[in-house]
Amino acid sequence: MALKIKWTPQADNGLANVIEYLEAEWTFREILQLEENINQVTNQISLFPDLYPKSETFKNLHKAIVDKNNYLVYQVNYKKSSIEIINFRGTKQKPKY
Repeated sequence: MALKIKWTPQADNGLANVIEYLEAEWTFREILQLEENINQVTNQISLFPDLYPKSETFKNLHKAIVDKNNYLVYQVNYKKSSIEIINFRGTKQKPKY
């Protein structure tokens, strides 16, 4: 059974920042590719929540690489049958997790 994906405001903000950068520096094609990659990763973690490695700093968080420039951090809540996307960041940003 697939788990429900929920995005936190922090993750939404991180994604908005990346998209804003892509709109200024790249083409619409890169934005569409990012969207496709995000959908692929979220579908994978919805079906296989432990697919990606746990954070070295925070053992309850997982870090999923979306592409060579971006990753997302998520937490699995089996009791609520959900996955919470905690943050979305560029790989060149200073890591928090």
